[in-house]
Amino acid sequence: MKKTSILLVFLALFFPLLSQAQALPKVSIPSFDLGLKVGANFEKLNGQTWDGGYKAGFLGGVFAGLRYHKVGVQIEGLFSQTHYQTTGSQLYTVYKGAPSLFNGAIDSTKQGNFRASYFNIPVLFEYKLIPMLWLQIGPQYSGIVSVKDENDFVKDAKGLFKSGTVSGVVGLELKLPLHLNAGARYVLGFSSLNATDVSGAWQQRTLQLHIGWTFL
Repeated sequence: MKKTSILLVFLALFFPLLSQAQALPKVSIPSFDLGLKVGANFEKLNGQTWDGGYKAGFLGGVFAGLRYHKVGVQIEGLFSQTHYQTTGSQLYTVYKGAPSLFNGAIDSTKQGNFRASYFNIPVLFEYKLIPMLWLQIGPQYSGIVSVKDENDFVKDAKGLFKSGTVSGVVGLELKLPLHLNAGARYVLGFSSLNATDVSGAWQQRTLQLHIGWTFL
């Protein structure tokens, strides 16, 4: 009987506190995700000596995102490859005034073909437009990893291009069921890639398509 009385007193004191706790508004916390993505990189280099068509390459890497209601931020580390091609012998014609650039006189008959690899770090601010569809916009830093000179055209293929550039990114991403996502982006280079002593702007433009999977 004594134990029953103690229990009734405890419930009488605890019940009002429980009722007040249930009446308090629920506090939501930001959601965090971590995942992998892979896709295609369609890039072109605008300039007097370059073929301006889009050329396909590989894209892949990791991403981490933090979101709260309709806003968020996503940071990525992406490895990408692209193909730069000169328009016939135009590169030699324009830059023959830089003798340290080319391997020899025979280069005047060659076409330059370069396979460039980059490590990209986009920092994207996100806004939910409609359920599952997010707008992404922000800056991207790209550091050149390697350049393969397929025709042995120049003495230092990697030195032909600036080691690091900054771009602007805008795109859309779908947050799909089953921890999947898919998106498309346009990347606009803000600075010239030209690292030679001869003046001339080489402007980079990129279209990207990707799919991803969130595992955390």
